[in-house]
Amino acid sequence: MIRGIRFLLGISLFWLALSMLFDGINTLVLPNQLIGLVSEGRQATLLGLLTFFGLLAGMLVQPLAGVISDRTRVRWGRSGTIGIGLMLILVSLTIFGLSRSLAGAILGYLAIQVAASIAQAGQQGFIPDLVSPQQRGLASGWKGFMDIGGAMLGFVVLGQLLGSGQTGLAPVVVGFTLVVAFLVTVALVKEDWKAVRLPQNRKATSHPSNPLAAAFRLDLRQHRPFAWLVLSRFLFLLGTYAVGRFLLYFVAERLGLEANQAAREAGSLLALLALISILAAPPAGWAADRLGRIPLMVAGAILSALGTLLLIVASTSMQILLFGSLMSLGSAAFASANWAMTADLSPSSESARFFGFANFGTAGAAAAGGLFGILVDGANRLAPGSGYPALFLAATLASLSSALVLLAVKRSWAASSHTPLQQDAYHSSAPGEVAESTWIE
Repeated sequence: MIRGIRFLLGISLFWLALSMLFDGINTLVLPNQLIGLVSEGRQATLLGLLTFFGLLAGMLVQPLAGVISDRTRVRWGRSGTIGIGLMLILVSLTIFGLSRSLAGAILGYLAIQVAASIAQAGQQGFIPDLVSPQQRGLASGWKGFMDIGGAMLGFVVLGQLLGSGQTGLAPVVVGFTLVVAFLVTVALVKEDWKAVRLPQNRKATSHPSNPLAAAFRLDLRQHRPFAWLVLSRFLFLLGTYAVGRFLLYFVAERLGLEANQAAREAGSLLALLALISILAAPPAGWAADRLGRIPLMVAGAILSALGTLLLIVASTSMQILLFGSLMSLGSAAFASANWAMTADLSPSSESARFFGFANFGTAGAAAAGGLFGILVDGANRLAPGSGYPALFLAATLASLSSALVLLAVKRSWAASSHTPLQQDAYHSSAPGEVAESTWIE
């Protein structure tokens, strides 16, 4: 059983700070900084390429950080890995914030992505480590609440700072939020590893002594449902990140706004959309435990695809908000169910490493989403004004494809030799699992 609000807050709060970092930097701070360093015709392309390589670097380092966190969690706890990542983030934010050249901005941005992925590797081990299977949907809903709440906080605060020309304060505010969230996490989460025993059907297995060799090892025959789930996550988030990454430029073009005005307007819109997802995340987590993981993910993918497609005809801030709200509701449903199912399918002895693989879907989508900037600029060169409709159509197809892949998740799980979860819902623990294990209560 979960220990109530205090425990949920403790294992979830650092997501707020991480999300403020990732979403604030990628969506507002970096695009705004590039405006002063790169000509308008190259901005979307450079933003896309830079975020692609930055997120790719973070994605590749996370399984290795996950292996280290899994092997040191009894001695350091997950907070040890988070703390190391936090120190590196603060150094990277300093480099990024003080840079006045394109080379300095690139160096600082890449370092932020790698450092944040190290901290995330520890943070995402809390739910599979400390939450019983029957309540992972609820815990994932709280995770989504904090995750999207951090995005909203970043959009509001950073959008206002950038809109008023106080760009130098943005990294300082992000760093302060990270430190406070980490201290609260350490205070609220008591990682008593003596009280935890792995379920009998998920016993730890022997691993290569070399962490690098262990980090990227995945038996696709044994973990095929997990691999399909990661692919579905990638496709869904590919559409979501592709829209969010270039929203500031879309708002500027469609509404005819200057850079500072566009940053303020985009920040306000993103904050409102994030608020909708925040309010929807806890009910979505509750529904994932009771209605099933896959049905909720399919519904979320279809709803998000509809909202993305309608953005093609949006011509006012209100229309962008209305159509984007469909995406927000879909994201809350998909993310809560997907995170819970990822915890269900991750071996208990390697949860951080497997969540590092799951991050291939998250960071991989965020990285690939940046490449859509080439599509935007290329389409606009061929036919002025066609760049963003082309972007939204591609994002819609990505969201719908994620729903189709979920059918493969269900089929591969049914065909596997594992002790099955309830295949019609994917929301219950394996038979006897809770009775055979001692979870922190």
